[in-house]
Amino acid sequence: MSSNINKKKISLFTNQNFLKYISIAILSCLFLVYIYYELIKKNKFYYIIQNISEKYNYQLKNVEINSLQRINKFEVNDIINQHFSQSIFLLPLEDISNSINQLSWAKDVNLSTNFIDKLNVEIFEYKPIGLLFYNNQLFYFSKDGKIIDKFREEINESLIIFYGKQALKEAHNFLNVINKTETVNMIKEAYYINERRWNVKLHNNILLNLSEINIEQSFKNYIKLIKKFNDSDIITIKSIDLRDSEKAIMSFK
Repeated sequence: MSSNINKKKISLFTNQNFLKYISIAILSCLFLVYIYYELIKKNKFYYIIQNISEKYNYQLKNVEINSLQRINKFEVNDIINQHFSQSIFLLPLEDISNSINQLSWAKDVNLSTNFIDKLNVEIFEYKPIGLLFYNNQLFYFSKDGKIIDKFREEINESLIIFYGKQALKEAHNFLNVINKTETVNMIKEAYYINERRWNVKLHNNILLNLSEINIEQSFKNYIKLIKKFNDSDIITIKSIDLRDSEKAIMSFK
């Protein structure tokens, strides 16, 4: 009989301890919520850090940007300048990075600080592989087919202009092929015909009809053929059909 009574007492004591721990946990949570509300929600925490940073000169005062070819550094500085004199510990690096990434030529951004007064900005730019003619305008595009920006004359790039439906999708593969030949710098324009093969216009204004199957061979045949003509003859050539690897059909102006 006494044994059962002792068991009941032990069980009741355990429940009281459990309730005690639950109460402490609830009070702790409420206290943390209060601290969050008082310090962060009311920006007190922000002002404390900012004031300490101003007192000991831990503020953004210097920016170092890597060399850029296509992005204007003034655009980057406009984004960062609004954070000058802000505590180096409170800089919204993610927001700054996202804003820089909105610039047309920005592919990726790395930001870091020296935890004293300097922000280091490393921007990786898109590299254009060609120009796409679309809606009577020219656009730079990357190897993965991303339209980067409208053509700007001040950016001096020797790029082929691509025309035709699906040309954007197929341009990278086409360039990989012609880079193996001696003609890559001779090409001014490339036309994707019927979504299956290419014609190209050279800088000497000769139009080449290329093979659907073996583009590289078409260019090799052109090089062999054109060496047989002098400059005065070349300017009279309008087009050369190289679709048949065994022959070339020429037309003149």
